[in-house]
Amino acid sequence: MIPEGRVAEVVSALEAVGISCLVMGGHAVRFYGLSRNTNDVDLHVSPDQWDDLPVRLARTGLLPGQPVREGPSWRPGAFRRFQIGTLPDGREEWLEFWRENHLLAPHAELQSRAERGLYGGREITCLGLADLIRSKETERDADWQDIAALEQFLDARGLARVRSDTVPVEEALALLRSQTGLLGYLEAGFLGLQNAGAALTRTTNPVTQTLLIPFAPNTPVPEPVTPIEPVVQARLRTILPVSPLHLALVEVIRRRYIAFRKEVDRRDKERIRARQP
Repeated sequence: MIPEGRVAEVVSALEAVGISCLVMGGHAVRFYGLSRNTNDVDLHVSPDQWDDLPVRLARTGLLPGQPVREGPSWRPGAFRRFQIGTLPDGREEWLEFWRENHLLAPHAELQSRAERGLYGGREITCLGLADLIRSKETERDADWQDIAALEQFLDARGLARVRSDTVPVEEALALLRSQTGLLGYLEAGFLGLQNAGAALTRTTNPVTQTLLIPFAPNTPVPEPVTPIEPVVQARLRTILPVSPLHLALVEVIRRRYIAFRKEVDRRDKERIRARQP
């Protein structure tokens, strides 16, 4: 695995030549405190820096006396790879840049939600936690394992912020994604009708809606990207919150959502590959 200190060194060098980059992928997962082995350094960059990436890389000092070597890309125009060295075990060391990604918002929006903190002894900027979760909604099972852990971390942090009056409870509840988080908010007394109803009006994810509907059964629900079937939604409005049936329905909707996102990612990759010679 590329050491955290090396990642921080690389990001600092890129920032010094004006490359605005957000760390994503496995090192962003580690930034948020989860153990994750990764051999890649994935970065999201501003589109206005895309064309002159080789020129800027040559000025970083990361390639002393060597030309910039760009590798092949399976997403031309959106994804670029540059070798910057060789790791101690003999493997090539690559930086991977994304200008755009079908899973993510534009760079400026991502930047507005990004988080900066210490990693490898230096400050780096990572995708915001909710954006990192979204970036991992791929066809790979390993990414969904990361998501399961990150969702619990997101919910725990949201609850801590509500308790410290850093964010309104409805704002944090609108991002709720895990059963563990649901129980935490319930035990803390933040899942009354008013809070749940206000949160529901802001939701975009069907799992979040399934978690909250029984607490505010008369609240209209925005249309999510994968709609909850009318019969399931009607049932959610009549059951006891946190009952075995409620929690079972949460997992049913979660599995359907995962299957939907995997299929979207698979089709996107097929479309890209079909356009290549």
